[in-house]
This record gives sequence, C-alpha cells and structure tokens, in this order.
Amino acid sequence: MISQELREFCERWFQKARGYQGQSIRECFDKFFTLFIVYNRLYAELTLSWARTGRIKLSGRNPSLPDAKAAKEYVHRYVGTNHIWSNLQNDDQCQLAVSTIRKLLENQVFVIKLDRLRGEPRPEEDKKLLEDLRSENRHREVGALLDIIYSVRCNMFHGHKGFDSVQTEILVPVNLLLDKLTVLLYERLSSDYDVGMLPLEDSNQDMRSPWRRI
Repeated sequence: MISQELREFCERWFQKARGYQGQSIRECFDKFFTLFIVYNRLYAELTLSWARTGRIKLSGRNPSLPDAKAAKEYVHRYVGTNHIWSNLQNDDQCQLAVSTIRKLLENQVFVIKLDRLRGEPRPEEDKKLLEDLRSENRHREVGALLDIIYSVRCNMFHGHKGFDSVQTEILVPVNLLLDKLTVLLYERLSSDYDVGMLPLEDSNQDMRSPWRRI
C-alpha cells in the first residue's frame, strides 16, 4: 500500500486538478500538468517498488527511472488491460474522448509522435497509433491510449506543443483519459499489499497460477 504521505500528496494535487473546470487553453495546459504530476509520482512509486523487490532491474552504474517504459508499459501491465478497458467503456465521457482522439488522428488534425530534438513529425508512428486505436484487440487499443497520453506530455514538456487555442481539441479528451487513468492507478496502489504482483491477463504464463511476476 502507498504511504500516508503519498496519499496526501495525491489528494492535494487531485483537488488542484478538479479546480480546472473550463476548456480554455490556459486551463487545459494547467490541468494536464497538474494531473501528470500525480501520474508521474504514482508510476515512479510503482517502478521503484518493483526494483526494490526484484521484479525489475534498473541497469547502469547510476540507474535512473525508465520514464517512458514506466508511464506506458508498467502502468498498463499493473492496472491491467481489462480493468482499464472496462472503466473506459463504462464512462460516457471517456468513450467520447477516445472517439474524438481517433477522429483527430484519422483527419490528421494533430501530429502526436514528434522527434524530441527537432519536433519533426513521425508519420509512420502516428499511423501505427491509429491502427492500434482501430484494433479490436483491447491490449493494443489501451496501449495506444497510454502512448498518446505520454507523447502529448513529451510534446508539452519539450516545447513542441504551441500555446494556441487549437490545442484544446486534443487536450480536452486527453485530460479526461489522463484523469481516469491516474485515478485507476491511485486506487490500485492504495489497496495493493504486494505492489510487485501483476495480473495474469497480460501474461503467457501457466494459466493455473492467478498471478505472475515481471
């Protein structure tokens, strides 16, 4: 389970995020940054827990957090495809958000995948994201959504997403999904007595065992 300090930290930042109710470009940016602070802290806690208990190994003489892998792969595997999927399907706003993002990619309104140094588009990677969003495979679709959220984060943090009102078209639905995902991760970590365990659903392990380790 997470510490009381981390619980209070998350609740405080969740409250700040809830204060952004509008859809202006300023509020969209601020809400995303605020929510990502919570998300980042939680996936870091998950990753460090796995490292301490030997579920993963952080390589190098001075190992650092594998940020992209933690935000996408580790969260996906820990919270679980089916749990994320069902919660998105049971939330009308989240369903609309997914549909909106899919249409934005189909119409090439936004470029999601950018070169971090130069900010140049990577059309083949955007094409792959769209294929995954259209897939009937839940794992692929959930993975694409996690990738999109993290890619938007990178574009914003590295200065490749302009502070322009047009950005609200992508940020409004992304914020909805980031909010939902962060809450799911927070709830799971809050109730988990063994953070290093992973649901079987994403595993190829022996079906007789209800859990597996990374």
